[in-house]
Amino acid sequence: MSRELEYLRKTWRALGADDPLWAILSRPDKRGGRWDADEFFAAGETEITAIENLCAHIGLPRERRLALDFGCGVGRLTRALAARYREVVGVDISASMLEQARRLNGHLENVSFVENARPHLDFIATASVDMVYSVITLHHIPRRLQLAYIGEFLRVLAPGGVAVFQIASGYRRDWRGLGYRLLPNRLLGPLRRRVHASAAVAELHTLGEAEVAAIVAAADRCILHVQDVDSAGAGFRGRLFCVG
Repeated sequence: MSRELEYLRKTWRALGADDPLWAILSRPDKRGGRWDADEFFAAGETEITAIENLCAHIGLPRERRLALDFGCGVGRLTRALAARYREVVGVDISASMLEQARRLNGHLENVSFVENARPHLDFIATASVDMVYSVITLHHIPRRLQLAYIGEFLRVLAPGGVAVFQIASGYRRDWRGLGYRLLPNRLLGPLRRRVHASAAVAELHTLGEAEVAAIVAAADRCILHVQDVDSAGAGFRGRLFCVG
């Protein structure tokens, strides 16, 4: 896994140094530093508000002590979570992203950012986190690392807590989905770098829903809710899981 993690670290360090907000929310009209920071963070607030409504329906989490934002980038969602939890930890593999996160969120006293390039989260205590949140992150990580991190989400989850995370569960039945299914990342990478005029591009990896169900069952947890989401990107089927 060390080779895969080092590749991820270099890729996201380059993306964070180049155009960090666009690397997170890659709208074509925002390429080249065109994201307005207020608009960018407002999108995070809107997203977390929707998740709060979903969690209210589920009835979890029971406590609001600690939230974990895994794959936090520049803190778009960390900031929104900080208004709702006593403490929030944002975790990312990219030093350049975290440099921006600390600069943009320095006014938040209940937030800390941690750089992590390991296949585990052993700096977080077992059964200590009330909300684990991770979107538009896992599908950029190779399959076995996705499984390792989901296992860690479940390890750190407190009794009465909820883990909300998104994966790319497969490919859509359209021309984009067919292309992603047939072409490996080593061939897609150069094409995507040319399209996005970027020195680095994030890879995309799928993970089967049955694999998620198996690791949740092995941790003696329950899948409480699953829904389709668009955040996996064109050509992919995105699925959002709520686990308690």
